[in-house]
Amino acid sequence: MKNPAGRTDEQITQALLGSVPQREAVFVYLYRASGWRERVVQHVCRDGGDAPAGEDVFQETLILFDRNIREGRFRGDSSLQTYFFGIAKQYWFNRRRNIRPESLTPATYSHPDTDNPEKITLLIERQQMISHILEVLGEHCKKVLELYKLSLSNEEIALEMGLSSPEMAKKYTYRCREKFRTFVLGRKDMVEHLDIRLHHGK
Repeated sequence: MKNPAGRTDEQITQALLGSVPQREAVFVYLYRASGWRERVVQHVCRDGGDAPAGEDVFQETLILFDRNIREGRFRGDSSLQTYFFGIAKQYWFNRRRNIRPESLTPATYSHPDTDNPEKITLLIERQQMISHILEVLGEHCKKVLELYKLSLSNEEIALEMGLSSPEMAKKYTYRCREKFRTFVLGRKDMVEHLDIRLHHGK
């Protein structure tokens, strides 16, 4: 089935099962051009949430969707878009059950922030800044963090990197994330753009 922006379900599936560059490219497509993100945010806004909650739901859904495709859980009974939106609706339903009703903010957005060209530009600038930092950190950390960003398990990262164990992959990932954070904290402009917190849990 062809999606609104032109990619077929087969092309999306093959990219998710493909190489790291292919996976990165399809993530960018799903994030920016597929229309899935806007649909999830709009659903959350209509169903008692707000735009930031919708963004969180989309990101968590993308992780679950990616894992399900790679683990062969999708049986092809529907289009990928329908399957993705089904995961998002279930995730939001489960999340709402764990949030006190009075803590939910009624939707006040006629359109989610993703419709704002200025925000889209900022997102692109943010991605370019991240790419620059990864280049500065070196090829090793760049690859580790790219694999981590794609939600690969420690076992998968160890295999991709040729490391001896998942525990070693976990250590490398943590060290590279700390290097990334330390680099950003040395640049006030980057702290603001990338929303890096001075204190965080390990």
